Order: sequence, then structure tokens, then C-alpha cells
Amino acid sequence: AGQAQSFTAMLHAAAASGTDKLGDEVQSMAELFAACASREDPQQRLRNRCAAQLLEAAARSIEGGVAEPKALLVDVGSGMGRDVGAWRAKADAAGLGADRLDIVGVELLAALNEKAAVEHPSCRFVTGDVAALPLDDSTVDGVHCSRLLIHSPDAAKAIDEMVRVLRPGGFGVFEEGDYGTNACLTGDVRTATVCRAVSDATMGKLANPHAARVAYTLLLARDDVESVVLESDSFCILDME
Repeated sequence: AGQAQSFTAMLHAAAASGTDKLGDEVQSMAELFAACASREDPQQRLRNRCAAQLLEAAARSIEGGVAEPKALLVDVGSGMGRDVGAWRAKADAAGLGADRLDIVGVELLAALNEKAAVEHPSCRFVTGDVAALPLDDSTVDGVHCSRLLIHSPDAAKAIDEMVRVLRPGGFGVFEEGDYGTNACLTGDVRTATVCRAVSDATMGKLANPHAARVAYTLLLARDDVESVVLESDSFCILDME
């Protein structure tokens, strides 16, 4: 059980110490995010779809006169602001400038927020935990998280908080994975053994390795949420290097 929450524990320890380095890792989280951003994202198609859905939700609130004085989109676990920065660019291109749409990233690590604010000055970043979001009830038009619930030991509480801040009619996107669906297609026994060992080790460090199915089940059971849809997205890594 201690190992299952090790990554979550390291995140909270980093937050408490004001750093973005986890445990004994040489590479900081900012450096890790920068390295990932320099490579092609196999889930870019999914990210684009999520962005479009969230911007549509914001536009509906604005057109319906619900969002006063302006609409609000929130990314929980925003890291270095990659998603919110992309939303801001798409929103500006669609005529939803900062005077009509506020875009906010909520991140546990204050050190990452400081760097994200420099990279994305037209977005706002606040430090906070998904278990206690620093946002008022019913003030958000669209809420999003990506690869966040896999690190949440209490997924129900995290979802409670994200639903709490949504306005009636608001829109939520939970972009999460399920490590139980991983498959290694190879005829080489040694490669298959290594892949399984890596997958098992990763799952052992995650608080909630089956986040997608857990979130879907929790959302279906709620009386205050409607139109719950599960959309799948998959990708194939052909080069293990």
C-alpha cells in the first residue's frame, strides 16, 4: 500500500518544500514537461478534441448570458500550462479574448505555477489541490483534468470538487488512462517480460491506475451529473527506444 501512493506522496512532499523535484530524481518536473513538449504527442488528437469541447461549453455560457462577467475554464493539475496555453490561443482565434473568457490552471506545485505564468502570461495560475480546489461553488463553465486522477488516492473526493465548482449546465472533461488495458504485442518472450515488468512497476507507483473506469463509474452514480459519455482513445508505440 505504501508503494501504491509513493508518487502521490512525492508530489505532496515537493509541494511542501516549494520545489518541483520529486524525491531523488535528478530531472525536475519542469524539465520533464519541457522534454515531453519537444516530442510528438501521441494523444494530440484527443487533446484537440477536448479543447474544442471545452471552448464550445464556454461559448454556450457566454451566448446564454450565464457567464457573468465572463466565462471560466479551469485545468486541474495544469503542470507547465501546456493545455491552458493551447486553449488561450484557440479561444483568441475564435474571438473569445480575455475580456470574455478567463482561463485558469490549478496546480499543486507552486514552483511549476511560477514557470507556467512566465510561459503563458495571458492565463492565470493558482496553487491548489484537487481535494480542496481554491474556487467558489458553481463558478466554472468548463473543468478539465488530464492524467490527474491516476495520482488521486480518493478519486471520489477529487470528482466531488470538480463537480462542485461547475455551474449548472457546466461541462467536465476527465482525460484519464487505465493501465489495466496496456498490451505488448510481440513474439519475443524477453521483450514481453520486460514490458510487463515495467507496466507492473508503474501501476504499483500509481494511487489509481484504473482512473478512467473508476471515474466513469463514479460519474454514472451521481444524481447531479448528466450526459456522461465515455470516449476511448488509443495509441501504439512502435519503437520502445
